[in-house]
Amino acid sequence: MTDQDGAVSADFVVLTAGVIGLCMLFIVPVLNESVNWGQAIADLASRNMGN
Repeated sequence: MTDQDGAVSADFVVLTAGVIGLCMLFIVPVLNESVNWGQAIADLASRNMGN
C-alpha cells in the first residue's frame, strides 16, 4: 500500500499528455499562419517579378 511508483507514473503520463495537448493548441494556428504568410510572400514576389 505504501508503494506509490505506479501513481507517479500515471501522473507523469497525464501531465505529459496535457503538455502535448497544449502545444498542439498553439502549434496548429502558428502553422496555419505561417502558410498564409508564405503565400502572401509568394504573391508579392510574383507581382514584383512581373509574372
